[in-house]
Amino acid sequence: MTLPHHQPIRELMVSPDAGQQLRAGAERLLAWDLTAAQLAELELLTSGAFFPLRGFLTQADCDSVAEGMRLTSGALWPVPVVLDVAAEFADQVEPGEDIALRGPQGAVLAILSVTDKWRPEGGGPPAVSGESSQPGATFGAVRLGGPVKGLPAVGDARNGPNGWRAHFRTQDCKRVLACDPADEMAAGRLAVELGAVLLPLKIAPFHIGPRAALWQALVCRNHGATHLLLPADPATQALLRQYREEVGLVLVEPEDATGL
Repeated sequence: MTLPHHQPIRELMVSPDAGQQLRAGAERLLAWDLTAAQLAELELLTSGAFFPLRGFLTQADCDSVAEGMRLTSGALWPVPVVLDVAAEFADQVEPGEDIALRGPQGAVLAILSVTDKWRPEGGGPPAVSGESSQPGATFGAVRLGGPVKGLPAVGDARNGPNGWRAHFRTQDCKRVLACDPADEMAAGRLAVELGAVLLPLKIAPFHIGPRAALWQALVCRNHGATHLLLPADPATQALLRQYREEVGLVLVEPEDATGL
């Protein structure tokens, strides 16, 4: 019987053949050059690390997440994953259109099918950090949402969630302990005590606070974690305990690591 954390998770990548076709057609599309932070989010999104997301959040999903940490589908998701673009760029885009998302040297990495275009209330702070590569852009003024199709590159060998899950399956790892990177030393010793392997996942959160810790827990689960060492912060502990059933991880108390 295959354990749940050994099973593949849904990615947002198309097949290599479909990727070639979409990449050829992307030459006719309006293209947005991603910032470094947006590149990092896109990689997590297309690899399945942001499951159950299917793309950048729509306005309704973004509002629902902000208010109650849930998508409109009811699925738990604590922080917005949105694509902020320049107002000058957004003026050229209408819902129902596709745009190309480009990385370094203009490589097309994904296609975004735009369903939503909106301005955050009060202008809103940019959802990502960094400067826009679009000439003369007023960055972060408008948000675009919709499903994303990732385009695999030739010879693309990704070690995302499914790479880790395949590794745990091959090694027959029944327990996988995740932790905040700051707690890695204590977690390593605790993993030995638990008969678990340590998931060395060092993904910096795009936000701070308890919601960010809940986000990290979901990302770790998607990478194949079964256990999570609780951070020391009481507010973060309370939030993780509140949603432990939906997160799907066994929570390990910090005192269990004391003295190891």
